[in-house]
Amino acid sequence: MFPEALAMTTDLSALKRIEELKTQIAKLEADAIRELRLKREALQAELQSVDAQLEALTGSQPETKSRKRAERGPARSLPLQELKDLLTNAPEKTVNIRKENLDLRNIKVLVEANPHLLKLGGNGPWPTVTLLK
Repeated sequence: MFPEALAMTTDLSALKRIEELKTQIAKLEADAIRELRLKREALQAELQSVDAQLEALTGSQPETKSRKRAERGPARSLPLQELKDLLTNAPEKTVNIRKENLDLRNIKVLVEANPHLLKLGGNGPWPTVTLLK
């Protein structure tokens, strides 16, 4: 057999083997997902059984803990003078925009219009605004 033909059959068998391995990996992933879902369903059934036993013993529904966000009103839009007053009384003349429930767009507009007076700062979801003067 010619070396070129041997190399081509080797390449084809290697590609075929790669495809077989990919198929096996996909099957194993599907099996793992199925096992985890069955395990989750079994745990949920066990929790329901424990809740039923607690209810039978105590006569009341067991407490379920769930995390809820604190209800928050709409963000406040402040005019420049009110923002300056707020910042003047703040430590280091800086406030966290989210904690103060301020409208970020409004603050950005004020900062862009008054770069000599205001500065945006903070990291990602926790922006701050600082009074420069």
